Amino acid sequence: MLTFPEFDAQAIHRDLRNILSEEYISTSLFERLNNALDPWPDELSKERLPYIVVRPETTEEVSRLLKYSNENRIPVFVRGSGTGLTGASRYSVKGIVLNTNRLTSLEVQKDYGYFECGPGHRALAIQEALDARGYFLPMAPGSIRIATLGGIISNNTSGHVVDACLGKPADYVLGLEVVLPSGEVLETGTKSLRKPAGTDLTKLFVGGDGLLGVITKIRLRLVPAMKKAYGVAFFEDLAPLARGVQRMYYENAPLPLFMEFMDKNSATVGFKLQGLQPPPGPVIIFLTLGHTDEEASQKADRLVEVLKKEKPIQAQKIEDMEYWQTIWRVREVMLPYLMQEGKGAFAGCEIVSTLANLQECLQDAIKMSDDMPTLRGMDSFVFGHIGALTIHVDYILPAEWPAVKKVAAVTEVLQKEAEINLKYGTCGGEWGQFSKRNPFYLKRYGEQNYKLVIEMKKLFDPNNILNPGILMDL
Repeated sequence: MLTFPEFDAQAIHRDLRNILSEEYISTSLFERLNNALDPWPDELSKERLPYIVVRPETTEEVSRLLKYSNENRIPVFVRGSGTGLTGASRYSVKGIVLNTNRLTSLEVQKDYGYFECGPGHRALAIQEALDARGYFLPMAPGSIRIATLGGIISNNTSGHVVDACLGKPADYVLGLEVVLPSGEVLETGTKSLRKPAGTDLTKLFVGGDGLLGVITKIRLRLVPAMKKAYGVAFFEDLAPLARGVQRMYYENAPLPLFMEFMDKNSATVGFKLQGLQPPPGPVIIFLTLGHTDEEASQKADRLVEVLKKEKPIQAQKIEDMEYWQTIWRVREVMLPYLMQEGKGAFAGCEIVSTLANLQECLQDAIKMSDDMPTLRGMDSFVFGHIGALTIHVDYILPAEWPAVKKVAAVTEVLQKEAEINLKYGTCGGEWGQFSKRNPFYLKRYGEQNYKLVIEMKKLFDPNNILNPGILMDL
C-alpha cells in the first residue's frame, strides 16, 4: 500500500512562501476540495485531501517547488482542469497540488513554423488564437472548452480527431521544457520543423501520464487551416452504421477529421435539448478537410456515397451551417446533456474496436449491462468517435443512489471495458493508461512491461513524489 508520513501543513505553507507569493498559495477547504475532484461520482476521502494548492507562474518556480518537495519527500500532484477519466485526479495520499492555470504563456512563431505555450493554457483559447492567424489545433478533446494543453499532451489524446486522418498530438510536438521531480530542468526536441531521429526524450513525456516530470512549455508545429465540409447519415440501427465505417476504410475513401456517432437513445436526448425533431435512428456526423472548398466538398460527397451503400434512412452533405452547429453541439456536449436529462452522475467507459470486428464490438458494448449486477436493466447511451473506432457506453446513475452503489457501478463499467478491450487486443486511445486502468494494463501487456514502466518511473523519480498512486506497487 502507498504510504507517506504525515506532514505539518503549516510548516509547508511557511516554507512555500519562500518560493511563491502568498496569494498563489492556498489552504482553503474549497480550493483543496476543488483541486482533488474529477468527473467520477466517488466521494472524496478527508484523509486524502491535499494539504495545500499552489499556482506557480514560471519554470523557475516549478523547479524550486519540486526541489523542495523532493528534498522533504512531500508528494506533488499536477493539476490541469481535472477532466481526466482514469482516476488520476483522485489522489491516493495527501500532498501539494501544483495547479498549472497560471502557466499560460503563448507565442506564435510564424517565422519558425511553430507555437509555444504553457501547459495551463486551455485548448479552446489556443484554438481561437490559431484560427485568427490562419492555423488550426490538430487535436479536439470533448472537454476542449476547459481542458489544458498540458493534460492533452500528457495523455497524448486526440479526442474527436480520427487518428488515421491526422495522427496524435505527439506527431506535432517538436519539443518540450520539463522539470524533473528533482527540480532539474530539461529541454527536449528541436526548434526545427524536422523532428529528431533516434533518441528523443520528448517521446517519454508526451503520453507519459504525468509520471516522469512536469511539462512547463510545449512547442507544436503550426498546421495551416484547411477548408471544411460536413455530412450526416441516419440509420435503422447500429449494424449498418458500423458496416458503413468499415466500408469507408475498405474502399479507401478519404478519411474525415471527425466522424462521430450517437445511438438513438443518446441522439434523442441531445436533439430534444437542441430543439430538433427526434432522430429516426442512430446517427453519424462527419467533417472533411481539403485545401480548397471544392476538395473538402468532394471528400464529403465521397463519404456520403460510401455510407449510402449500407442503405441508411438518410445520408447527405450539410450545407446549412446553422444546422451543422446545432447537430455538432448535440455530440460535443453529449455527456452533460445526458446528466442534465437524467439528473444524476455517470459511469462510462472507452472501448476501442479493431476495424474487422467493429460490428461485433458494438454489440458487445450495447450488451454490457447484462453482466453488471449494479447496472443490469438500465438504459445505456452509446456514442463516440466511430471513425477512430472508439465507443463510449455511459449510464446515468440516479442522484439518490448512495455513494457506495455509484462506486460499484463505475468499477463494474471499467472492468467490463477492460474485458472487451482485452478480447479485441486494443486499449484506450483517449484517457491515458494507468490509475483505474492499472489492472487492465497488467493483463493487456504483462508483468514485464509493467515492471519496465515502474523502473522508468523510479529512474526519473526515485523518491516517488510526483503524482504517486497512478502506478501500483511502488
